[in-house]
Formats: sequence, structure tokens, C-alpha cells
Amino acid sequence: MTCDKFQAFLPDMMLEPSHVSAAVRQHFAECSACRTEWNELEATMQLLDEWKAPEPSPYFDTRMAARLRQEKTSEAPAWWQRVRARLLFDSSLHFRPAMAAALGLLLIVGAGTYEEFSHLNRTPPPAPAVSATVKDLELLDSNAQTLQQLASFDETDATVGPAAGANSSSGGNSY
Repeated sequence: MTCDKFQAFLPDMMLEPSHVSAAVRQHFAECSACRTEWNELEATMQLLDEWKAPEPSPYFDTRMAARLRQEKTSEAPAWWQRVRARLLFDSSLHFRPAMAAALGLLLIVGAGTYEEFSHLNRTPPPAPAVSATVKDLELLDSNAQTLQQLASFDETDATVGPAAGANSSSGGNSY
């Protein structure tokens, strides 16, 4: 048995020595450090057995009754003073879930606000530079009437020939 395991059995050895196993007793007999700790614990317990609680003063009851009467007749503290006293002097264990929820909400709102403001500071990426030729081709693609006129010129040039195509302005035969 190790000293760590023996320390778990110290209260049992103090209160009910008959219920302690033989392995614990053997370790107690062999280990001087554990015996020293046992002796110190036993001395502490003997000192606590000798200690007597002090008697209250003879006028304790009278002064307590006077304070209770004074508290009954005094004005009740304001709402903010009660909350302040509770926060300062209470264990505030019942406030922990509310504080955790408020902190979580604050974290979510803060992260969302930061995300929104970080989008405002970003500049859009610059548009890629487009050459004049590409712009002209895009303009031609978007202008359907121009494309139809060019197609009709091509058809008249192929059927009539070069001389007749040069005379017609709309791509049709002139009368």
C-alpha cells in the first residue's frame, strides 16, 4: 500500500479502528511518515476535544432584543441598497446562471457587431482592367440589331457579289 492510499483511511482509523483492513494496519506499522501524520492528527483531535465554546456575555440577550426592535422600527432600505447589499455580502451563487447568460449574450452581440463593422472597412476588389477591344466586343454582343444588320450585309455580299453589295445600303435589292 502507498502513503496516498493510506491517507484515505486516516479518518476510518481515527473513528472506527476495528473496520480498517490488515493491509492498512501493516502499512501503518511499517511507514514512519504515515505514523507521524497519524500522531499529528490525533494531537489535533485531542486539542479540539478540550476546546470549550465561550459563554455569551450576560447582556447578550438584552442587546440582541434591542437591536431587533431597532431593525423593526427602522426604515426599509431602498431597492438599489438591497440589491447592492445582496451583491456585496451574499454568496451570489444564484446569480451565476444569469451572469453566464448575460455574458454569452454580450459575447454574441459583440461578435456580430464586430463582424458588421469589419465588413464596412473592407474595400471591394478592383475591377480587372478590360481592353477597348473586349469592351467593343461586349457592346456588339449586347446590341442585337447591329448583329442582325451585319448578318444581312454578309448574306447580300455572298449572293449578289461585291459590286451589288456595295450599292445597297440596307442589304436588299434596289429597284
